[in-house]
Amino acid sequence: RSELPSLSVTLREQGHLFIPLAVIIGVLVSGFSAPFSALCGIAAVFPTVLLRKSTRHHLNFANMTAALVDGARNAVAVALACGCAGIVIGVIALTGLGIDFTAFVLKLSQNSLILALILTMLAGIVLGMGMPTTPAYIMQVALLVPAVVKLGVSVEAAHMFVFYFAILSAITPPVALAVYAANGLSGAGLWESGWAAVKLGLTGYIIPFMFVFGPSLLLIGEPVTIVTTTVTAICGVILLAAGLHGYLLTHAPWWQRVLMVAAAVFLIKPGIYTDLLGVACAVVVIAAQIMSRAAARSASA
Repeated sequence: RSELPSLSVTLREQGHLFIPLAVIIGVLVSGFSAPFSALCGIAAVFPTVLLRKSTRHHLNFANMTAALVDGARNAVAVALACGCAGIVIGVIALTGLGIDFTAFVLKLSQNSLILALILTMLAGIVLGMGMPTTPAYIMQVALLVPAVVKLGVSVEAAHMFVFYFAILSAITPPVALAVYAANGLSGAGLWESGWAAVKLGLTGYIIPFMFVFGPSLLLIGEPVTIVTTTVTAICGVILLAAGLHGYLLTHAPWWQRVLMVAAAVFLIKPGIYTDLLGVACAVVVIAAQIMSRAAARSASA
């Protein structure tokens, strides 16, 4: 911890470097294409760098040339992966596999949205195994998104649903490519590390379902609904993680863990009554945690 740079100093000296990212997001939200948004972000980099002396001295011909070379090298790997995904998408389009898969999911789920989402989740994880996130997502857009949209899910929620599971396939056994790096550092077994990764990222498997059943999380709907849904969802995710790992403000006994998981379920599920139940459970747990921590400090004093 002592080796970490100061957050306030870092933000004060280099916080302006977030401006290009804000430009990209703003242009995307305005409805422009992704390539145009990226171009605007690149254009915003140059004036942004000139804003501060700490970054201004980096703007010279040698550094700009090195940055362009690094960008081209990094783009090659992504381009190759996307090219392979493009071949797969072409095969899907020419053979009609996407239409067949959509019909298969609808038939197997009997038009049940939750069952169709579970099937799509499993298919997305399997299809994304062993692939980088970008080509995995591109392939799933062609194969899985139409099935979800067919059941009345908004296009934005459907894309975010498959995008999340394209990412989570990297930590999901049996392949779990991202786990190999952690496995080398920890020295634990591959399966042990894989299931530990799943446990740590369990909330990530729930968030895509929240996008579908609570589209206000994607800024769709009335402002009041967006704010309340986002706040309760964040609280629910925090409580779920705390309940699974047995720690919020201090160590949690089993009954507090059960209450935290219950509160998380109530808060994640959209609805005023479920939110009130979730808040009630959370208040009980937080009060108990505060008293337990105060008692522990008094005992050690």
